[in-house]
Amino acid sequence: MDLLSAESSRQRVLAARHISAETSLPEVNNAINTTLLCHSYSLQPDFVSYLAVLKSNAWIIWSCGLVVVLTLCLLYILTLRSALRYWKESSTSLAIVLAVYPLVAAMALLTTILPRVRIIAEAITQEAVMVAMYHFYFLIIAECGGTNQLVRRSEGSQMETRVLPCCCWPCCILPRPQVQKRSLTWLRYLVLQMPVIQAILYLIVLILWAEDMMLYLNSFIYIQPFIAVSILSGVWGVIMCVRAAEATGSTPRPRFLALQLVLLIVKLQCGFAKIVPELFDLPCIVALHPSVFVNMIQNIIMIFEMLLLSIWAWRLYSVPSGKMADKVQHIVVAVLEDSLTSNEKIKEADTCSNKTNIKRDEINY
Repeated sequence: MDLLSAESSRQRVLAARHISAETSLPEVNNAINTTLLCHSYSLQPDFVSYLAVLKSNAWIIWSCGLVVVLTLCLLYILTLRSALRYWKESSTSLAIVLAVYPLVAAMALLTTILPRVRIIAEAITQEAVMVAMYHFYFLIIAECGGTNQLVRRSEGSQMETRVLPCCCWPCCILPRPQVQKRSLTWLRYLVLQMPVIQAILYLIVLILWAEDMMLYLNSFIYIQPFIAVSILSGVWGVIMCVRAAEATGSTPRPRFLALQLVLLIVKLQCGFAKIVPELFDLPCIVALHPSVFVNMIQNIIMIFEMLLLSIWAWRLYSVPSGKMADKVQHIVVAVLEDSLTSNEKIKEADTCSNKTNIKRDEINY
């Protein structure tokens, strides 16, 4: 079947959208020919076509990305060795949390090399972040000395439930239970549902994607609300646990922020990169579909973002924040005791001098 046809009354070209740049087109309509040569309309280009478009730029991009990923692996080992001096009881949770940064960067590099694995890499990346969030909950409990120690140091205080994202709803009135084992167990299950629910949802997404690409694109919008509710409720549980730990003198907020930024990059930044080609008319840069090109740029940026976050995590986990806070408290107490002791000595000296003066007066009298 001839895909190009022209009417006798006027020049008009009808062309299939999957025609590649190598197909020669007659000089009938230059605008249509330019569009076809500018963009390949495949959302999943094969490796040979992808490499033919990028040419020598591909090897430069992939080499730089590989160097950054190897640097992240080295930083992971160094950070883990430094942090194990202070987190020996939670070595497994610590290793899983710190592994997020090189794993996300490795998946981004893989997607940059093979665009067809984007959905699989996205599922692995998101599940890794969810599992890291769950193990970060255990790091918070370990920093407070365990569940019993956290409950004892809380001294019956109430848990702060009006935190992000629930504080954004004025009509959201939630009870504030006391910090007890039961409430902490409830928080644990609230965070645990994130990796479980996300794994189930992304399994459905992968099945739809394997069945038909268009079926995946048309159905994903109905799955997104369930993904959002699961993530927001899990993050809400982690933030409540962070607030409860801060009430006892611990400082897990900076480490949580370093992990939360990974979640924002994986979800919000990647989601924004998906809708950019639909919102804007992108100029012709390379003969790739606009979404493929934007996704490649987004993955390159994400690799370097993981490098910066990994350096920050190395600085955070190399210092025992909870123990440093205890040392500060001990120093303050010691200073107060010294000041009280000196005041008591001054009072005693004044009392002795007064008694001596009284005795002298009596003798003179």
